[in-house]
Amino acid sequence: MNIAFFGSYGAFDYFKIGGIESLTRRLAGELLRRGHRVGFVVYGAPTTGDEIAGAGINLHYRPTLKAALATIAHSYDQVLTLYLHPRDRLIYLQFRRAQRHRLCFHRLCNGWPDSSLKRWASNLDARLYPFNGRLFCISLRIKKAVSQWSEKGVLLLPPVSEAYFLTPESKPWHQTVKVTYIGRTEPAKGIEEVINLHRLFQNPSAWDLTIYGFYHQNHADAVRIHEWLAHQQEIRYVNTPFEGYSPGVEDNLVQVLAESDILLLPYLRLSSTIDTPVLLCEGMASLCAVFTRPWGDIPTIYGPSPFLLNKVEEMGEVLNRLPRSQELLKQERERIYQRNKQLGFNTEMVAQHFLEAIS
Repeated sequence: MNIAFFGSYGAFDYFKIGGIESLTRRLAGELLRRGHRVGFVVYGAPTTGDEIAGAGINLHYRPTLKAALATIAHSYDQVLTLYLHPRDRLIYLQFRRAQRHRLCFHRLCNGWPDSSLKRWASNLDARLYPFNGRLFCISLRIKKAVSQWSEKGVLLLPPVSEAYFLTPESKPWHQTVKVTYIGRTEPAKGIEEVINLHRLFQNPSAWDLTIYGFYHQNHADAVRIHEWLAHQQEIRYVNTPFEGYSPGVEDNLVQVLAESDILLLPYLRLSSTIDTPVLLCEGMASLCAVFTRPWGDIPTIYGPSPFLLNKVEEMGEVLNRLPRSQELLKQERERIYQRNKQLGFNTEMVAQHFLEAIS
């Protein structure tokens, strides 16, 4: 099959860092390994042209929607649709209608806007003229919502590369509990709570906190927080450029998570990320105890745990009342290990599920 991953510039890009980028890179890479031809078709790009990335993924950067659709019509037979600007959806609807006998159009439903009106509007074009392929839903609640108006919904959890997966025996132990935050330096991600965390530790020497952050240049709060972190001395801060993806960056993330006992994901809301966060799955694969809140389907994915906060608890309060013992982490690692086997979100299984659905 010739499969195009299609969307607007800024919604996804092979060389950027983020959940949707990790998802598309891994899925595309596994499809390529299985003998399929895969391309990323991006419209509205400031620099246009074609190149090849990774092990052979074709990257097509086009200035306009019309040029991107011409590339799809000429070179592909399956299209996985990501985000399009609302003003472009009617044109894309017309294209789907015109090409319906030659191309199979699928959609990745990955976000859950805070506003119910926005959630309704995000599906308007699909309800006006249904996709002739599958609607891949990144979370159970999205699949449930899609199922109210379509029978084409398929649950597709974010794929995680095999390198992340550890067994309880292979996960290292530390005298000091290694606590890690990874993500954008934006308030919605809970970064300000992480910054305050070291002040809440009753015994600071018992915890080793590191923040791995990246930021969008056009997000003023994210830039402000990054600059503060970069100039302070109390918290260990490692900055990763937002457009700095490389296999080496991925290898470093694998190592960081392998060495982390606790992963902090204190989202204030899930609308700032894809609805099943990739970092949640990566942390689970690495057997990190994940401190996060019960938004969306996170409680179902992660499972019952003392590390699952309620919506108003502060991380520092919960960390201070948890016993800092290897026994607690041992129990949590074993529980997560069993949960991972139940969920089956390694890249090979997710790609197989995807191919079975579109076939």
